[in-house]
Amino acid sequence: MSLKYSPIVLESINHGNFPNVELYIKQQNIFTLYKPQDTKLTIHNIERLKENGTEFIYVDYANEKIVQANLEINLESILSSKVMPQSSKNLIFSQMIINCIDDVFKNPNMAVAFHKCRTILKLLSLKFEDREELTSLFSKMEEYFEKYLITHTAQVTILSMFLYEKLFNAEQNELVEIGVGAMLHDIGMLHIAGDITEKTDALTESEYHRVKFHPQHGHDIIFNVGLTARVPLDIALYHHERYDGSGYPKGLFERRIPRHAMLVSICDIYCALTMNRPYRGASTPKDALKTLNSERRLFDPEIFDGFFAIMNDAPIPEIETAKGNAKEVVFNNKNLILELTKELRASKGDRNKLLKLHSAVTDNVNKSFGEEKEALTAFRIELKNYMNSVSASDNKS
Repeated sequence: MSLKYSPIVLESINHGNFPNVELYIKQQNIFTLYKPQDTKLTIHNIERLKENGTEFIYVDYANEKIVQANLEINLESILSSKVMPQSSKNLIFSQMIINCIDDVFKNPNMAVAFHKCRTILKLLSLKFEDREELTSLFSKMEEYFEKYLITHTAQVTILSMFLYEKLFNAEQNELVEIGVGAMLHDIGMLHIAGDITEKTDALTESEYHRVKFHPQHGHDIIFNVGLTARVPLDIALYHHERYDGSGYPKGLFERRIPRHAMLVSICDIYCALTMNRPYRGASTPKDALKTLNSERRLFDPEIFDGFFAIMNDAPIPEIETAKGNAKEVVFNNKNLILELTKELRASKGDRNKLLKLHSAVTDNVNKSFGEEKEALTAFRIELKNYMNSVSASDNKS
């Protein structure tokens, strides 16, 4: 049986402490043994590979974990290097993000794999000179890493963090939470049968209906391993919601959709369009933007305009929030209840609107914690009392 190979960024290798494993090079889709297991790797080997334009070298899957551990040992020296170009660091950081996502998908019931995502993102510092450098990185990721869902998820993670920082001037802690949510946004696909996830043609209506459960599955997986941070849970649950209310699983609309989930949803679609799939070729970045622009009604207009400007290298429009503070999370406790109160007043006693509002409030209660949960529970009681009074009034008339 032929070996399977895993790519390793050449720049990440420290010849002095690299494990004694076989190394392979890839030429025209053929893997050739470069270094036998019992041969020491030297600085001259690495320099010669660099001179030949080699960016990746390969190990067989059996040694993948050993080499990953070695990369983590060398992370401090990589981060502190003054001579390594940022583009090489970005490539190494991308490899580490892919490794983390792969670990989570292989171990969805182990909290340690999830916590490692946050730990790694806190250490990494992805920086890009421009949007072209970002898309070039994505091309390399697709070329060298073969697992579609893992590579796609890593691209969504990097793009989401890149855009969130640009649009909202976010600090590192905020970016880490966005990154963790993006890394986990599609983990619910693990609950979808392989005959659907690996299908090479269009899904049937029944299959698509089953896929629509993956956001809830993802939310539950994350919550059940003990990750209770609001942002990752929101992103997993709401990344398929649409601004016009046509999304799933809750059918949320407009500003009811948390901005972090809306941003990741845009990145999710863009990255999917620009990757090759068995049933279609990849769109160019320009064509992907055209496709997204034709469906702009599905997205928050301010966030979409910001995304579109950045991906076109245009000036970024100012994005307003409830208090004009770009760092404010739109749906914190106070703002959420304010929005719900406005909807309650706007309902004017319409029972159908009140029932829909009650369902939405219940959803938020079920995924909230602490003071937020108490405030939403109190609001739900007030809403229920109002609904009862409306029913009583209708019965009298």
